Amino acid sequence: MKSMNRSILTSFVVFSLIVLASCGFHLRGSADLVDSLKVMYIQGVNLKQGLGLELKRNLTRNDVSVLANYQEGSAVLTIVENKVERRVLSVGSDAKVSEYELFGTVKFNISDKNGQLLAENQQVEARRDYQFDQDQVLGKEEEEHLLREQLNQQLAQSIVRYLSALK
Repeated sequence: MKSMNRSILTSFVVFSLIVLASCGFHLRGSADLVDSLKVMYIQGVNLKQGLGLELKRNLTRNDVSVLANYQEGSAVLTIVENKVERRVLSVGSDAKVSEYELFGTVKFNISDKNGQLLAENQQVEARRDYQFDQDQVLGKEEEEHLLREQLNQQLAQSIVRYLSALK
């Protein structure tokens, strides 16, 4: 009985792995950035919080040295615009807001270590929405804070994906 259960479990695991491999699933690996972007200075955003911190984390995970101060010979990522707006998505029958959307937009320029502009005024966007309840204001403020963090993570990942597409 035990050997039959073990063979069924083994068959299930093997079948699951085959299905995952055939559908194209793979774990998120590191982005492959060109050598001219491996040392980078980021300007226009605070690297200690929000989008700047997420960008620094993402780039560091992808073997990019992020500099605290500009040095000649380093690539420069310039955040031209970084804004997050909260929009009303729906209103209840009592004319009070029942759902919000957070909409984030980042515009950026990138130049390589030789100062050559690789991309100008590129834009990435991300959205999150959430239910709002007037009776749970404190909890909803915390939820909005967490959603803003997720928004920054998504925006940073989108920028790194864009940089990895530059060849």
